[in-house]
Amino acid sequence: MSDENVLPQTNPMELTFGFELEFGVKSVPDQFLDPEPNDPRHVHGITRPERYPKDQFLPYLESPDVVEENTALWEKTLENFNAQLDALQIGMAKLLTENGLPAVAQADEEESKDPSIKDLKYWVISNDATINHGSSYNTNSHTYFWWPIEIQSPAYIYNEENKQKVRKVLQCIDSVYRTNCDLSADIHVHIGNGQKGFDARTLRKFMAFVYTFENQIATIHPPHYMTQRAFSKPVRTHSLLAQAIRDHRDEIIETGGEEDLRKFDEDAIIDGILEIDTVENIVSILSSPKIEEDRLFNRLTYSICNLKTDAEKVKKTIEFRQHKSTFDDEEVYHWITVCRSLVQFASTVDEEVLRKFCKEHFHKTVDEFSVVEVFMALGCPAQAYYYGIRVFAGKEERAEEERKLRKEIEDENRKEE
Repeated sequence: MSDENVLPQTNPMELTFGFELEFGVKSVPDQFLDPEPNDPRHVHGITRPERYPKDQFLPYLESPDVVEENTALWEKTLENFNAQLDALQIGMAKLLTENGLPAVAQADEEESKDPSIKDLKYWVISNDATINHGSSYNTNSHTYFWWPIEIQSPAYIYNEENKQKVRKVLQCIDSVYRTNCDLSADIHVHIGNGQKGFDARTLRKFMAFVYTFENQIATIHPPHYMTQRAFSKPVRTHSLLAQAIRDHRDEIIETGGEEDLRKFDEDAIIDGILEIDTVENIVSILSSPKIEEDRLFNRLTYSICNLKTDAEKVKKTIEFRQHKSTFDDEEVYHWITVCRSLVQFASTVDEEVLRKFCKEHFHKTVDEFSVVEVFMALGCPAQAYYYGIRVFAGKEERAEEERKLRKEIEDENRKEE
């Protein structure tokens, strides 16, 4: 890649990171045989509470279709479900702790009333209601029950040793439990500056860069994440700024030409972002217009709502929410590196150099300026190589997946009309 695309840097800050993974764990009720007996990972007994009699079967968890019609059965099933889920979390926390990765289960954890980043020293095993793997029921043969699990790392100083700890956790869990990752589960990476948060200058440079190159970075993720189906929507289509830009672009299209449109995009978007002078305004303009209605369901792929003044000091991070759930520890390693590099780059790059760079490439397609060139500009040659090979190898498959996805969404939209 040519030198003019590698942007100059100034002094970096010491960044911290946190890692969250949502996934399913498969179990089989005591009453049923293992459907995959050649898999050495256990499926029986992993949800057995410590004090539950070892000579008795665990309570069988009925199908939701059955229990919802019977209040008493529903309450008893929920009680049994929670007891078994707690046992699974406790067992997983014990596994990590025994392997040199201190962990606690949510069922055992006592939350501090005024937590500091130093309190975030354990891996936390919990569950997540947004995971929708469901249970697999079959009237003829029972297969798996899938448990919704989320793991959260401590607040780590960003360095090689701590990234390797994340890899070890993934290897450890996946070697013992039968895991399931699908598009109802995600990976979230938090990048912070200790408890300090980020100043407006760093934050606006970060948002200008990811707004410009969101499409390129999206090519390393499943296309699902750039559609209305994604749990966290793209900044370039669902932020307050994107909404305002669409309204004005429609007016320009009616009255002006292509050059007018290009100049408007450069001035209104790039200059607009780089001239926002407070963190509060950056958060408001580059988050969903509905963010204050429900922060859980309205966060975007690059979520900055935790940087507002009223946010918990231990959560003052930029959150990356567009990565699929996976136990591929190499892929996770590279993604954490990319997330940190994006923020470090924003903290060091000269603002006027960035302004020119973003305007130059804003209208380029993912073929005209690829994710490889984006990562080289960040100073990430290893990630440019790693993702470049994957993107090139999967290009035809991705195009077919995008075509099917567009058709499905068009059909869904027609039905709603």
